[in-house]
Amino acid sequence: MRELSPPAVHASRNAFSLSSQALRGLAIASVAAVVLAYLGALGTQDAPFLQRLAYWAAVIVPGSLLGSGALVLVRHWGRLSAHRWLELLAVALLMSVPHCFVVIVVSAMFFGIGMITPMVVLQFWLAVLLIALVMTVINYLANPRSGDPAAGPAPEAEGLPTPQDAPPPIMQPAVAPAAIASPPEANPGPALPAIPALLADKLPHRLRAGRLLGIEAEDHYLRVHTDLGSDLILMRMTDACALLGEAEGARVHRSWWVARAAVVTASAQSGRMELALTGGQTAPVSRAMQPVLRRAGWGSA
Repeated sequence: MRELSPPAVHASRNAFSLSSQALRGLAIASVAAVVLAYLGALGTQDAPFLQRLAYWAAVIVPGSLLGSGALVLVRHWGRLSAHRWLELLAVALLMSVPHCFVVIVVSAMFFGIGMITPMVVLQFWLAVLLIALVMTVINYLANPRSGDPAAGPAPEAEGLPTPQDAPPPIMQPAVAPAAIASPPEANPGPALPAIPALLADKLPHRLRAGRLLGIEAEDHYLRVHTDLGSDLILMRMTDACALLGEAEGARVHRSWWVARAAVVTASAQSGRMELALTGGQTAPVSRAMQPVLRRAGWGSA
């Protein structure tokens, strides 16, 4: 039971925008080029300022584009998402190799460098790696993320529970301890689905053993909500839904897939329907899916 929708996914208001990050990186690179040209860094001080500026722009701007590509590759790999500084180092190393040859060509065009030997290449690579590390750190500080990107570090990124992750308190009448100790027997229901292997491989190790609550689209990324927390992965919503069984849940909105067992209540007002999940999240329901969910008995609305 899934909603048919175009593959394009619109961002939520807290979405991480890859395009905006790339533009921010280019802006930072432009400022860095001006600063390095003004300082005459790495022996360029004898050249006229405009020549230095053109040189550093030709060096730094391609590096920024290579860094953006390296960042996408490293985050798509996903194995370092829980180790921010290792991810930073991997991005710098990955971009420094092709960027080294860009810098050699640009330097030869602007200043001439004589014969290119392995020692010359090594010297250029070390200088490029140093600049790549500095620029990557600046870009990371300018693009803080939680899990993948969000504004500022969050407890969720450190594996700590947040109010969003914690289930809402449930007021219950006084009952016998035995009834409290075994709620599944008193109120049997479907269990939360396991996280498909292809999704779990992209998540930090701390979340892989969790059970799936829902999947929320955030621009080019998906936020996977589990009973142990949430994190972002790089995947299309249509591909993620293809990994999930129809009996386990449904794509209730173009930006949400929800596990049926995670739904606490369904509420409808003025033609809008929302599902409250056990983790505290609220998922919107498209108008096309509202009658489908009602017929299937999803909550009470």
